[in-house]
Amino acid sequence: MNNLKSEDIEIGISGIRMLNETIRRKYHFDMTIYAGTSLKRRLSKVINQNNLKNIESLIKLLEEDTSFFPKLIAQLTVEVTEFFRDPAFWRSLRKDICPVLDKNHQKIKIWIPGCSSGEEVMSAAISLTEAGIYDKCSIIATDLNQEIINDSASKYYPLNKLEISENNCKRFKEDESFDLKKYILMDDHQFRFIESLYRNIRYEVFNPIEETRIKGINMILCRNYFIYFNGQFQERLLEIFTKILSPNGYLAIGNKENISFCNDAAKYNLINESEKIYRKNQYK
Repeated sequence: MNNLKSEDIEIGISGIRMLNETIRRKYHFDMTIYAGTSLKRRLSKVINQNNLKNIESLIKLLEEDTSFFPKLIAQLTVEVTEFFRDPAFWRSLRKDICPVLDKNHQKIKIWIPGCSSGEEVMSAAISLTEAGIYDKCSIIATDLNQEIINDSASKYYPLNKLEISENNCKRFKEDESFDLKKYILMDDHQFRFIESLYRNIRYEVFNPIEETRIKGINMILCRNYFIYFNGQFQERLLEIFTKILSPNGYLAIGNKENISFCNDAAKYNLINESEKIYRKNQYK
């Protein structure tokens, strides 16, 4: 068994280059879109999780076992560990954004590009329900491969996620009596959400290096997704978002993320600085 800690594993530039060449040739995916330092750290974690010795053994595994590539991408994806993480954001969505969307649109299309294990998607569905507009919404939840999508749509979560999520939800609603349990069903040592929350959600695989078929979106929830990509690909990703967002559509990124260096940043107005919520200009 590999007993090395992740920080003990050295991953050099040549190892990253060989890994990317293998993945590009065999799986038609470009790992260079990820920020280098973050990628090294997460690859070290993957090597440890799978009891491998080094980057070379990871490359060999990818060459010999095609079933491992989806697992690699899933393990590289950083999961959201809480429902209603950053309650102030969800409060702003419910109180400030949803009324405008409701007033301006008969149908509201929302895209969550990195749905991971589903916490952001369920937080959105509950927020839209509490705002009274979920019946007119459709949510497209995407991630890099089918394994991640299956996990996001599996509907089961461990009970240890419930306590902090309940506290977040009370802050989102500004109501200490609010009970998240009205949206969940208990099942032994896990819980799942009621089926009605899933009725307007469609799960799809989205490869960010390919052209997307997603169009006519009114709001993109892309929080803490930009940060894992390099600057060049962040630029490309914002171009994709600008193309598919309808005029006056909303873009939400993580509160520690930044799009100001991108060319398309001029096409957006920052309407909530603390929560990094932007609105696409109508005529740009």
